[in-house]
Amino acid sequence: MRVIIVGAGLAGLTCAKVLNERGAEAVVFEASDGVGGRVRTDEKDGFLLDRGFQVYFTSYPVSRRHLNDEALDFRVFDPGAVIQRGRERSVLSDPLRDPKALVPSLLSGAANFEDKARIVALAAKVLPGEASSAGEENGEEDSTTLDYLRQSGFSERFIDSFFRPFYGGVLLNRELTTSARVFRFTLRMLAMGSTVVPARGMGEIPRQLASHLPPDAIRLNSPVDALLREGERVVGVWATGEEHEADAVILATDAPTAGKLAGEPVPEDSVGEVCIYYETSGLGGGKKILLNAEEDAFINNAVEVSNVSEHYAPRDRSLVYAVTLAGFNLPDDQLYRRGIEDLSNWYPEATFDPIAIRRIPYGQFAQPPGIHEKLPKNRTATPGLVLAGEYTEDSSINGSMLSGEKAAQEVLGA
Repeated sequence: MRVIIVGAGLAGLTCAKVLNERGAEAVVFEASDGVGGRVRTDEKDGFLLDRGFQVYFTSYPVSRRHLNDEALDFRVFDPGAVIQRGRERSVLSDPLRDPKALVPSLLSGAANFEDKARIVALAAKVLPGEASSAGEENGEEDSTTLDYLRQSGFSERFIDSFFRPFYGGVLLNRELTTSARVFRFTLRMLAMGSTVVPARGMGEIPRQLASHLPPDAIRLNSPVDALLREGERVVGVWATGEEHEADAVILATDAPTAGKLAGEPVPEDSVGEVCIYYETSGLGGGKKILLNAEEDAFINNAVEVSNVSEHYAPRDRSLVYAVTLAGFNLPDDQLYRRGIEDLSNWYPEATFDPIAIRRIPYGQFAQPPGIHEKLPKNRTATPGLVLAGEYTEDSSINGSMLSGEKAAQEVLGA
């Protein structure tokens, strides 16, 4: 069996890996110059720049079936976060996993005692879940994350100080209008495992997946222009000026591209981020994420990522990732300046030298309440055509890989 996969992101690479392991011939057409899709790492002057601030949860159920954690040399963030409100800062953490944060967490004014007790109770409530993705979460009526937090009894101060910036960074939605299913699934992943990055950047994840394929299985710089059809059946693709035939075609692109090629209904709305990279003289924030609790926050969250893995910066130098959920149309100089204003307000003694900016308008497909019941299935109504992408599950590394796995199974079971 010969299968063409369009797109060498995590879904496409996972799909190709499963097909290859089962004896099928998988050929991957990728429009760009490298694998990974949105999960890539660039190098500039010795700094490693992930394309947007991304992390990996070691508790992801699907990716553990396909990745060698030891080879990726994961580096671990400290649990919890540093909450910044101007020059005032406080620490919230899990003292069982981060004993040195016990006293600061107890003294933190970002949450009252009831809020701290409720977050422990909420984590215990979601831990028994066994869903493989947010799309499989059930048992509770869906709502926005904000409504769910309010119904759970959290104070508005805690929601504003912690949940908006923290889950604003995870969900790319500071208003917390994302489905509570996604919130609960993510909270369980956080509670069950560690938050990490590969020592040499997030791009190591797709590179490892690609290493399971034959050398000629991935064709870079090869955009697919159209699907080949015989009657109602898809029998290949038109790419690089030629026809390429296959027994099945799997679209593993982002949702808009898949919808354009296949004519299938897919989620149309998206959320994104702008990541601003600075060399810094050092923040002293350790390995925790920094959250901006100000109402008029420009920078939503930041991290001195070279503290997490020393490979992200040249020796004796430091790298900060700063994320804003706005400002996509601002010129670079204004983005750099506004980022420095927020960071300098937190750490007035530090210096910040601009390195690069990445605008990522399509960071995730939008996931409002009720969206997951409406997502497309892997198998389409068109014979010979299968979909693989996070938009069939949920918007995450885990969702992408799960969709790729399911797409391969659909083809193999045909």
